[in-house]
Amino acid sequence: MHYRPAEWLVNLTRLNPKAAWPWRQSIRLAIAVTVPMVVGLITGQTESAILVALGALLNSIKVQSDPYSVRLHNFLIIVPIAMSGFVLGSLVSGHGLLTLVMLILVGILSGLISGYGAVFSKAAMQMLMLAVIAGAGHPPASIWLPTLLFAGGAAFAALLLGIEAAFDRHLPERTTLAQLLRSLSHLARIDADPPPAQVAAALDTPFERQRRHVTDAMLKAYSGLLETRLGNEGSTPDSNRRAAILSTASLIFSTLVAGGNSVETLHAAGHRLEQIAHAVAKSGARPAGAEVAPDAPLLMRYVGRLCDEIWPGEAPRTQAAAGASRPHPMPSPSLLERRWWLDRIGRLAPGRDVVISALRLALCLAIAFAAQSYLGGVRSYWIPLCVVIVLKPDFGSVFVRAMQRSIGTIIGVFIGVAILTLIPKGIWLFACMAALGLVLPGAGQRGYAMQCAFMTPLILILIDMTAQGTVDFGAQRLVDTLIGSGIAVVFGYLIWPRDPVPEIRQSFDRAVAASEVYLRAACATDAADKAAAPGKLFSAMTAAYRSLSNVRAGLQRAIAEPPPASREAAAWFPAVVEAERLCDRITGLAQLRLSGAVTLDPASVERRLARLEGLRTGSAVGGTEAPDALAATSPDADAAFQEVDFELARLSQLMQPAQ
Repeated sequence: MHYRPAEWLVNLTRLNPKAAWPWRQSIRLAIAVTVPMVVGLITGQTESAILVALGALLNSIKVQSDPYSVRLHNFLIIVPIAMSGFVLGSLVSGHGLLTLVMLILVGILSGLISGYGAVFSKAAMQMLMLAVIAGAGHPPASIWLPTLLFAGGAAFAALLLGIEAAFDRHLPERTTLAQLLRSLSHLARIDADPPPAQVAAALDTPFERQRRHVTDAMLKAYSGLLETRLGNEGSTPDSNRRAAILSTASLIFSTLVAGGNSVETLHAAGHRLEQIAHAVAKSGARPAGAEVAPDAPLLMRYVGRLCDEIWPGEAPRTQAAAGASRPHPMPSPSLLERRWWLDRIGRLAPGRDVVISALRLALCLAIAFAAQSYLGGVRSYWIPLCVVIVLKPDFGSVFVRAMQRSIGTIIGVFIGVAILTLIPKGIWLFACMAALGLVLPGAGQRGYAMQCAFMTPLILILIDMTAQGTVDFGAQRLVDTLIGSGIAVVFGYLIWPRDPVPEIRQSFDRAVAASEVYLRAACATDAADKAAAPGKLFSAMTAAYRSLSNVRAGLQRAIAEPPPASREAAAWFPAVVEAERLCDRITGLAQLRLSGAVTLDPASVERRLARLEGLRTGSAVGGTEAPDALAATSPDADAAFQEVDFELARLSQLMQPAQ
C-alpha cells in the first residue's frame, strides 16, 4: 500500500515560491557581518566585535521593499527599543527569581509594543532577545559599553543601506510598481485565455490565484505609499504622483476583474503593461508604441493614462487618455494617519489574548531557566532565547515555528560543524561567513527553516571566534534548540485549550464587514455619496481585499498545524474563496456604476447590505435563493447584480455549517 503523508505535514515542510534573488541585500549582509569581525580580529577585540556584528546582523537579515527613507527612519525606532532590552537585562541579571520576573515583564512589554505594527514588532523582538541574552548571564562590568557596541553595529548596517540608497534612491518604489504592473499583465493574459470549464468551476481558478497576486502587490505598494506619507507628515509632489499611478492601476485592476473585455484588448493590454513594467524596473524611457485612439476600449485608455502618469514629461496628454474616467483619488492622508494610530493604540488595551500570551511566556521561560540551571554549560541562554523566538506572538504558529526552527537548526549544525572542522581560523573562515551572509537573505525568502539552516552555522562561527580551547558548540546548540522548541511546543501550545474556530470566525466576520462597506461604496445612490464616491470606493476596495488576504494568510498558517487546527482551516477555505469572488463581483458592479450605465434602487441596495450583515450575525443564513434583483437601467447591470446575488447565496450556503 502506497503511503501518503498527512496534508498538514506536507504544508509544514512546504517552501515559499521562488523569488528574484535579493543580491543587494545579500551583499550588504555579508559586509555587515564580516567587516566587524575582521576589525575585531586585527585589534584583538573579538568579544566586542561579536556585539557589533550582532547589531548589524539583526538589522540586515530581513529582505525589505519599503522606500529607503522609510527603512532609515525605522532604524531610529528599532535601535533605541532594542538597546533598552540589553540595559534591562543587564540590570536584573544574576538575581535569581527577580531576574525571571523582570524578564517576564519585559516579555509582556514586548507584546504590547508589537501591537503598534511591523516596525515596532521587530524592535520588540530584538529588545526581548537582548534582554534574555544579558539577563541569563553574569552582570556585565559595564552596562553601556555592550549596548553602544550593538548600536554601533546597527549604525553600520544603516550606513551600508544609505550607501546603497545613494546610488538609486527610488529603487524600492520602482521595484514594487514593476511587480504590480507585471501582475496586472499576467492577469490580463490569463483572462484572455480562460481555463477549460471543468477547471473554471474549481475552488481555485488560475484567474483567482493571479488576482490574489495583484491584490497583494497593490496592497504592498499602497502600504509603502502610506508609510512614506506618514514619515513625511503629509503628502509631497512625489507621493502625490505615486498616488495617481496607484489610482490608475486600481482602475485597470477593476476593469479586468469586471470582465467584458475582448480577447484582442486583453492581449494588447497585457503586452503593453509588460513593456511598461520592464521600463519602470530599468528606469528607462517611455516605451515606444502607437498612441491610444480616442475610441479605444476603456482598458487601453486606462493603460495610456498610466503611461502619462509614470512619464508625465515625455509625452503630452492624449485625447484618449483625457477621455478615460478620472482615477479615483487616494484617501485623505490625515484620515489614513488617524486611522493608523487609532488602530494600533486600540491594540494596547490588555485583553484576553495578551493575558494568555503572558501566562504562556511566564511558564515557558520559568521552565527554560530551570533547564538552563540544571544543564549548565557554555552559552546556555540559547534555551530561553529559543523559547522567546518561537513564542513571539505575531510571528505565526508556535507549533510551525518550533518545528521549522528545529529542522533548520539540525541542518545548520551539520553545516557549521563541517565548516569549523575543515576550515581553520583565519581568512578562509571569514570567507565562509561572507558566503553564508550572501545566501541567508534568499534562503529566508523560501522559509523559516531554510533561514535557520544558514543562520545557525553563521552564529556558530561567530561564537567560535571567541572560544578558548575546544568546545563542541554545534552539539550544544542543537540540544539547546531542541529543548527550547520542545518547551515552547509542549508548555506554550499543546497543554493549552485550542479552538481555532472563534479566531477564524472573528477574522472572517471582519472581512465580511469590510465587504459590506465596499458594497455600500459601490452602490452609492444619493448626491452626497456620489460626490465622494471615488475616494471612498478605492479605500473600501483596499480594505476589503486586505481583510480577505489576512484571513487567507491566517488559514495558511493554521493548515500546517496538526488537527484540529489544520482540519478547521481547510474547512474555511471554500468560504474565503467565495467571499473573494463576491468582492470581484462588487468590483464589476462598481465599474458599471462609475461609468453611469446604471441607476440603483436604494431599498434594493439595503436588502443586499442586510444580507451581508446577516452573514456576520447568523440571522440571514439559510436558503440559497437569490433575493429580488436590483432595479437597473441596462441588461449588463442586471447581469452584474445577478452575479452578486449568486455569490451571496453561495456564501450563505457555505456559512451554514459554521453557524
